[in-house]
Amino acid sequence: MAPVAIDSDSMEACALQAPASRRFYVHVGSFGSLVAAQPSIFREVAVALALSGSSRALDQVVQDWKMFRPSGLEPSLVKAAEMLHELAADALRTSFQCIVQLVPHRFGETELLLGSNEQINAWCYEDGYLTYATDESAAAIMYAETGSLRRLRSEIRRSPEFDPALQMISGHSLFLFDQKFGTGEETALLYKKQANRLLRDFHRDSLPAGLADVELLVPIAQCITTPTETFEGDSVVDTCLRRGHLMVSTLLRSLPTASAASPLPL
Repeated sequence: MAPVAIDSDSMEACALQAPASRRFYVHVGSFGSLVAAQPSIFREVAVALALSGSSRALDQVVQDWKMFRPSGLEPSLVKAAEMLHELAADALRTSFQCIVQLVPHRFGETELLLGSNEQINAWCYEDGYLTYATDESAAAIMYAETGSLRRLRSEIRRSPEFDPALQMISGHSLFLFDQKFGTGEETALLYKKQANRLLRDFHRDSLPAGLADVELLVPIAQCITTPTETFEGDSVVDTCLRRGHLMVSTLLRSLPTASAASPLPL
């Protein structure tokens, strides 16, 4: 099933329930379960994750030049980082607005992972979690956080009001939006039943081994238009490309095995 256009009322429901400035941290295994049940969304999710990884790599290149030899930093590289960040943010937003998540503290309810009025401002990968912030304030908190994310998840499970602006998402809790089900109360069971049926038919060879270089080189080349090097002398394009493929490999490694794609509790 391919991603479909989503009713604006459904999208607004998520935006109204969520804090205006928030973070959501998604275990990579949740994305793995999503694409195992819905292989049609693999490429969209994979490209979004790859571009976000490439963007983080380019940000690091710019930071290294600024820190160690600011006089050698090419203005075009700063502009390229801004452009790639915007491209990745747009890919993440488009992908996430097609994804439904369970609402742990509301039994039986679902909502969209990202509302129509929300943006993805910043992202990172740590401790098995892909972390996202919807604005600069949330991003500052996200980047300042220290300690184990698994420990943080346990704290939130014990006390859901520990940090109302943060969601920790793990397990089989993400689904491709279905117009027939929508979102809201008493929709979780519908998505779980559908996922159980689809996961029973999952085979690893139903998904590609990764993305072709060209699928990442084309958008990266839109931003990095001249040959540039990292502070260590490597190709910036190659550095971004490697990081993008690494994110896709991380997603593929998170796929459940046939034996692990067990039915979800209903």
